[in-house]
Order: sequence, then structure tokens, then C-alpha cells
Amino acid sequence: MSTRHSTYALAGLLVAAVTTGCGGAVTTAANDKADGVYTQLAGLPKDQQRARAEELAKQEGGTLSLYTSMTADIATPIAQAFEKKYGIRVSVFRGNSETVLQRTLQEAQAGKAGADVVETNFLEMSALSDNGVLAQFNGSALDKVDPTGKFEHWTASRLNVFQPAWNTDLIKPADEPHSWEDLALPKYKGKLTLEVSDSDWFENVTKYWLDHGKSQAEVDKLWKDIVGNAKVAKGHTTMMQFLTAGQTPMEAMNYTYITVRAAQQGAPVTHLPSSGVSKIPAFARPNGVAMVKGAQHPATAWLFYDWLLTDGQKELVELGLTPSTKVPGDKSLDGLTLAPFDVEGLSKDHGEWDKKYDALLRGAATVGE
Repeated sequence: MSTRHSTYALAGLLVAAVTTGCGGAVTTAANDKADGVYTQLAGLPKDQQRARAEELAKQEGGTLSLYTSMTADIATPIAQAFEKKYGIRVSVFRGNSETVLQRTLQEAQAGKAGADVVETNFLEMSALSDNGVLAQFNGSALDKVDPTGKFEHWTASRLNVFQPAWNTDLIKPADEPHSWEDLALPKYKGKLTLEVSDSDWFENVTKYWLDHGKSQAEVDKLWKDIVGNAKVAKGHTTMMQFLTAGQTPMEAMNYTYITVRAAQQGAPVTHLPSSGVSKIPAFARPNGVAMVKGAQHPATAWLFYDWLLTDGQKELVELGLTPSTKVPGDKSLDGLTLAPFDVEGLSKDHGEWDKKYDALLRGAATVGE
């Protein structure tokens, strides 16, 4: 069983544990306190909420506990920017999205929230929402977010955009890919790298092809040929290191911000063709932010949620990420052709797509072998 499969199996057990007994979730004094603060803020006119949250946050001790799957080079400056704005010290627990989910659910089961705020991948946010671990936010910051980025109990804070990436020293303009289908071409035999956990990319491309007229047999043949062209690697940052070093010529998919960062550091890599405009459908996967029920610092959690969707969006742009709102000067989506990301489908059937992707990659060689 893969790490993701076992994590979600555990999540299911924890969900059952949290929601059984006494007719519902564990109730504690901390839950009552946090609920009171959230209810008070939600009941105010929107133009008064932030000021009241600031007043209440001063009474909470000047600290915030953030659980996030942001990498350290993102989480640290984000925490520092919030601290600078409000004088509130941020304690960061950082792990992969599955670890963030597992820890948050375990603490909910114990009746003591360790996190005030969670910021992680859409799949884990959906699981936390379904579990009843998250509190509702209704601040005016939501007005800046596209409706596609608003979900039950959480909101998209940043986007990871899926596109191929290649080494421009090894892939010349005449050989650039112009569609996902191109990855199956014989000319890419031995030149392609796939990431072992990219089942969400696999699902989105598959459904896009089916929705645009391909038969299941045609889709299956394309994936067979793509895998036949490829080796596999674990981790998008590791993949980019291979690409930057010229150890691999092309990645079937990486997050555009990772490619752009590497290029800014002088690496011969890109996700855009020489024309500057990619026609390859770009799927923007949401990562989200949410307040935790029973938070020790609920007003501070509200304040961070509000900040991350407003001033924090500018910080994300400065760090080279794609914000969930429109930010002046943001160029992260320039040259891309966006396609809808299937949050609903993956939230329901992620396990099946994991299994299908694992089966597809079975027997593929690893980069370096």
C-alpha cells in the first residue's frame, strides 16, 4: 500500500473515531471558546470584523500555530511577513500534506487542537472539512477569490499549475511539446520523467481527453506510450534538479513555479515554448487555508486567514507562487491556457486514481538506474 493510500485509510479510521460517541465530535472548553470567537466575528458587519479580530488577538497571547505543507523557503517568509504586520509570533509545523492531515485529525480525536490554522493541498483540506475539523470563515477577503476557489470551510490560497518542463539545451524549439498527447511521441523515447505520485495530474489529463472526444481505448494507448517513453522519480524538486543538471531532458509535468524559480536562478529550463504561449491545458490545483475548530487562538487564526487572502497574496507573488486572487504585477499565469481542475472528482475518487496511476507506472525504471 502506498503512503497516500495508508494515510487515507488512517484518516478514515480517525474520522470515525472523532465523530462517534456522545452523538458527535469531541466537545471541549477550547471548542466552546473558539466557537464563541468565530460566531462573534461572523456576526459583525464585514467592515468591522478585522478590527475586532485584531482586538481579540491581542488577548490571545500574541502567538499562532500554523500547520502547512509549504516548503520551508515559502513557509518561513510567509510567517515572517505576518509577524511583521501584526507582531504575532508564528509557530510553524511543516510536513507533507498527508502528514499535516494525519496530525490534525489525530489531535481532533484527542479533543485538543494543536493548529490554529491549516494551509495545505486541496485533497487534505477536503478531508478535514468532511471530518468537521474546520470552522467557517465569512470575511470580506472572500470577495477577492474566484468562486471556483471557494469551498466548504476552506478557501484556495495559492495554485500549483501543471505543465511539462524541459531543458532548453537538450530540447530545441523544433522538439518542444505542444499538447499532452505529444508526450506519447516516439521522439521522446527515453527523454521523459514522470513523478510517482502525480495521480491528480493523471486524472485531470485523462478526464480532459475523454471530455474532448477521445475514447477510453485511445486514452489508454496514449498513457501506455507516455510511460513507455519515461523513467520515474520521486518529488518535484528532485525532478527539477535532474532537469537542471541535464540528467533528464523533459518532465511530463512539474509545477510551473518550480520551473520558473530554477530558470530565474540561471538553469536552462522552461515550461513555455519559444513562442511564449503554451496551448497545453494548464490545470491549476488549489492549496487552501482554513481555521481549526477548537483553536487555542481563534481570533488570530481568523486574522491569518484574512491576511493570507489579502496582503499575503502579494507575499506569495514575491516568492514566485501563483496566488488565488488577482494581484497587480503577478505574471505567473502569463502564456498559459487554463483548464478547470477537477477538485470534486478527485475529492470523491482519489483512491481509485492513485491505484490506476500506480498500476500504470508498475515496472517503470527509476531515473539513475
